[in-house]
Amino acid sequence: MAPSLESGLGVPPSWITESPLLERAYSLAESAHRTQSRPTDGRPFLDHAVEVATFLHEAAFDDELVAVGLLHDAVERGTLTEDELRAEMGEEIATLVMTLSEDPAIDSFEDRKAALRDQVRAGGGLAITVFAADKLSDIVGLRRGLQRYGDVIEDRMGTTITGMAGHYRESVELIESVRPGSAFLPALRVQLDQLAVEAPAT
Repeated sequence: MAPSLESGLGVPPSWITESPLLERAYSLAESAHRTQSRPTDGRPFLDHAVEVATFLHEAAFDDELVAVGLLHDAVERGTLTEDELRAEMGEEIATLVMTLSEDPAIDSFEDRKAALRDQVRAGGGLAITVFAADKLSDIVGLRRGLQRYGDVIEDRMGTTITGMAGHYRESVELIESVRPGSAFLPALRVQLDQLAVEAPAT
């Protein structure tokens, strides 16, 4: 079962503060997402970044990849610029973060998500790993939101539950095809099945 973070933690976990790299990444993520809440479950957006990083940390990935988890949305959805990211965190982490970032120039939801999946597939194993942790947090967040908001969640997200569930399903298929041994696949399958049960029929 995915760990449940309390919303609005305010203080990072000790495993973040004990690592200078992760402390720096957390500070950047906190600044980038400070005023944001997540459309799906209404929690502070920073909680999502920390949740993704926590999945990676608990699966024993190194601090560099955990830092990518903390920052994966900081440019796409936050206020951090790509130049600031590269200056603060270096090319390797920044390149992975940008691989996980959608192209805002693509208007269509379906086309934008498909392009992201293609981009992540081309990015290789490390990108797929963070993508898997992100999708796990996303599905858990959508399930929380369904429990909290019901059908009104679609207005909050600006898209349909069916559209999001389809993207998550195709994302899991991508992960299965490229990284069949991914540590996150069992939990992803369980969460997808639960989402299918809980989502309203269309």
